Amino acid sequence: MTSPFDALDASLSAATVQAFGERVVLRPRVSSQYAERAADEDRHLQAVTGVFSAGPAESSLKGSASSGDFAGTTRLATMTAAFWIAADTAASLSARPVKGDTITLIGRDGCPVYTIARVEPSDRGDLNFILVREDQPS
Repeated sequence: MTSPFDALDASLSAATVQAFGERVVLRPRVSSQYAERAADEDRHLQAVTGVFSAGPAESSLKGSASSGDFAGTTRLATMTAAFWIAADTAASLSARPVKGDTITLIGRDGCPVYTIARVEPSDRGDLNFILVREDQPS
């Protein structure tokens, strides 16, 4: 039996996907040391709908240094990218995505490809993927 919170969560997740969702292709890959990642023949391509987000971020290097006019810590301007899928979509996947798999944003110009750097499951069953942009082949 589901609780009222479960029903609310499912309703809000569906509304979020409807408002902000986009279709992507999850491409499984296998990793081995000293070799380029190759397609994983045991897991299939999957098209799913979820929410992609990317934005500016700032990272500070650990420690501090001071010399002359430049006192303080070093800060780097970066970009964070993530892709979220709702619990019902995560449950319907034939195989759970893992670190090293790719996500292709098929609805965007140039179909950018991102690699999953980390999979963050929640206790509600949804999945959040922390992404890194793939180099474009030249």
